[in-house]
Amino acid sequence: MTLAHTDQQATDLTQTTPIAGATQREAQVTPPLTMQISGRLSGRGRSQPQQGGVNLDPEVQEQLTALFQHGQYQQAATRCAELLKTRRKCAFLWELLGRCQLAQTALDEAATCLNKACELNPASSTTFAAMGDVYRRQNRPEDAIALYKKALSLDPACLPALNNLGNTLLDLDRIIEADQCFATAIDQAPDNAQLLYNRANIQRHLGNIGIARDLYGQAARFAPGFLEARYNLAQLTGQDGNQTEAIRHLDQILLARPADDRARALKLRMMAELCDWRWLDEYGDHRRHLGLRGSACAPQALLGLEDNPDLMRIRMQAHANAGLQSETSPQKPPAQTRPRRLKIGYFISASQDLDALRLLDSLLMRHDQNRFAVYVYSASTPRADVGHVHHRNIRGLSATTIKTQAVADELDIAVDLTSFGLEADTTVFSARIAPVQIAMPGFPGTMGTPAYDYMLGDTVTCPPGSERYYEEHLIRMPHSYQSGTGFQDLSGHQFSRHDCGLPDDAFVFCSFAASHAVTPKEFDIWMRLLAKTEGSVLWLPDYPEQAQAALCLAAEDRKVSADRIVFATAATGEERMARCMVADLFLDTMTMNAGPAARDALCAGLPVLSVAGRQFAARTSASLLTAAGLKELLATTVQEYEAHALELTRDRDQLMALRAKLRMMQAKAPLFDTARYIRDLERGFDLVFDRHCKGLMPQHVDVPTEDGLLLSAGERLAVAAPTSAPVHAA
Repeated sequence: MTLAHTDQQATDLTQTTPIAGATQREAQVTPPLTMQISGRLSGRGRSQPQQGGVNLDPEVQEQLTALFQHGQYQQAATRCAELLKTRRKCAFLWELLGRCQLAQTALDEAATCLNKACELNPASSTTFAAMGDVYRRQNRPEDAIALYKKALSLDPACLPALNNLGNTLLDLDRIIEADQCFATAIDQAPDNAQLLYNRANIQRHLGNIGIARDLYGQAARFAPGFLEARYNLAQLTGQDGNQTEAIRHLDQILLARPADDRARALKLRMMAELCDWRWLDEYGDHRRHLGLRGSACAPQALLGLEDNPDLMRIRMQAHANAGLQSETSPQKPPAQTRPRRLKIGYFISASQDLDALRLLDSLLMRHDQNRFAVYVYSASTPRADVGHVHHRNIRGLSATTIKTQAVADELDIAVDLTSFGLEADTTVFSARIAPVQIAMPGFPGTMGTPAYDYMLGDTVTCPPGSERYYEEHLIRMPHSYQSGTGFQDLSGHQFSRHDCGLPDDAFVFCSFAASHAVTPKEFDIWMRLLAKTEGSVLWLPDYPEQAQAALCLAAEDRKVSADRIVFATAATGEERMARCMVADLFLDTMTMNAGPAARDALCAGLPVLSVAGRQFAARTSASLLTAAGLKELLATTVQEYEAHALELTRDRDQLMALRAKLRMMQAKAPLFDTARYIRDLERGFDLVFDRHCKGLMPQHVDVPTEDGLLLSAGERLAVAAPTSAPVHAA
C-alpha cells in the first residue's frame, strides 16, 4: 500500500460515517494461554500530536482518550473524523481513529489510519504496536512481529508491543520466546496484572507450578477484581494442599459474581476435601443450575456431588460446549485394509497419578509387537524408545504442536489416558488426530464431547441400559476395564500393626479413599460399626489436617471417641499397598468409589466391601470385585453393606475364608491376569478399527472373552445398576 494511496483512503474515511454497531462483532481469537492488553494512548511512547504538525487542545485530547478507554469507539471515531477535516496532519487523531476502527474489527480501515499516523509520527512506538495488532488480527503474524519489533526499537519499554509480541509468539507456538517477552514487560511494569497473568499461564503450561502460583498471586494482589487470576490462584493453591486459602479466594470471586458456577463447583470440591460437609447444603441451594451455565466447571469438581449419571452427562456436555472442545473434526476416511501393525497412541500428562502410570507400564511392553506399534505422548519424565514402543516428550508443547506430532506419526487409534489431566488433551483430540479415538477412563465418566468415538468400560461399570449416560460409544471389556497390575511382589515391604500405629488386637476397618469421597452417609455407617464392634478402629489416609480435625469432631458428635480413628502417615505406592495387609476389612465409599486404593487393597490381599451405585465412578469397585471373583463382597443397598460389614466383624472364620479366597483368585482371576487383559484390550482395538476399515460408524461394542463368548445376561444382571433412587452424597 503506497503512502499516496493511504492518504487518499484516509481522506475518504474522514468524509464517511464510521461503521455502526461493530463493537459487538469483534471476534475472540485469544489463544488459550493469553489475555490481551488494550493498547495504551497514554504513558511512555504515546503519540505526540505536536509532532504531526497540528497541535490539539489537551482538553480535547483527554476527552477523546476517555471516550476510547470507556469503549465508546463510535463516538470517538466520529469526533476524530470531524476534527481531521481541519487537522489533516494530526498524528494523534489518525492513531486514535485507527484504534477505534481496530476495536470495531474494521481492519482495513484501521490499517489505513494507522499507516497515516506512522507516516506523520514515525517515532511513535505505540502507533507501530497498534499496526502490529492489525496484522495479527489479519492472520499475518510475521508482519505483526516485525512491527512489534519496530515499536520496541523505538521504545524498548513499550508495553503494548511487548505484550502482543508475546501473544503473537504464542500464536506460533514459540512459547519460550513469548515467556521472555512477558518477563521483559514485567520488568518494565512489575505491577501490571495482565502481564503477570499472561506469564503465569505460560509457566503453568510448562509445568512450573510454583512460579505460576506466585505470578497469579501477584496479579490478584495488584488487581483485586481480576477474577480469572484469582480463580487460577485458587486452583493451584488448593492443589498445593492449602484448601482453606483456596476457598477464601473462591469466596471473593463468588462475592463479586454469585452466579460463577466454576468457582462454586471448585469451592464445593475444596470443602469436601476438608470434610467440611456444609458443602452439601450449599450444593443443594445451587444444584439446579450448577455446571450448566457460564464458564466450564472443572469436571473433577462435579464428579463427587451426587450419584446421578443423567445429570452428570448434561453437565459434561455443558463443559464441552463452553468452548473447551467446541470444534471437533470429522472422522478420517476409512482405511482400505487393516495395517499389519496398528499404531496405538497413548496420551499421558505430567500430573497423571501413579494409577495411570502403572497401567501404562503394564501395557507398553506386553502389546503384541507383531500386530501393534505403541506411541507414548507424555508430559512426564522423558523415556527412550524400546523395541516397538516409541516415546514422544510433549512437556510444554501447545495443542497445535502435539497434534502435528501425532498426525506425523500416522496413528490408527489414539487413546486418552489423561481424561482432563493434560492441559491441552481435549483440544488435541477435538482436532481428530487418529481415525479412532478412545477415552480410557482416568476420569470415571463421559467426556461429554463427540471428540471421542469410544470410551472403555465393561459390563459392570456400564451395564445394558446405561448407554444414555455416555456421549461416547462403549467398548465393554469382558471382565474389568482396568487391570489389577500393580506392585504385587510386596516381599520387600513388610509392616506390622505397630509400625502403622494400630493396636495389635483390634479389628481394623480401613478406607483409603480420597477425603472428598467421604460423606456423612458413609461416615455414619462407619461410626455405627465402630460402636458395635468392641475395640475396633477406623484407619484412614493422611488427610489434610483440617479434614482430620473435622472427622474427629464428627466422630465425637456421634458418640465415638476420636481416638478410634487412626490416620496413616505418608507413604510411597508400594508402601501404601503393602501396609493394607495389616487391616481386616476395606470399607468403600459410595458416590465415588475408592478407585485405585480399592484395587491396591485387592492386590495386597485385603477384602474390599462395596455397594454398586449408578454412575461409573460409583461402580468401579463393583467391576474390580466381579473380575476378582469376589461378588459376595458387593452389596446392592447401603443397608446390606452395613449388615455385611458387621457380620464379618463377628464371624472371623468367614473373613479369613474371604482372605484365603482372594489369595487364591490372585493366581487365576481375570483382574490379576495382565496378559489376558492386554489380549482383551487388543481384541477391542481390532473390533473398532475393523468397523472403521469397513466404513461403518462407531457403535457400542462388547468384547468377547478369549473363547469367543460374552458374559451371560445373568452375570451382567447380578451387578446391574439399581433402578431405584440414586445413591446421593447428600
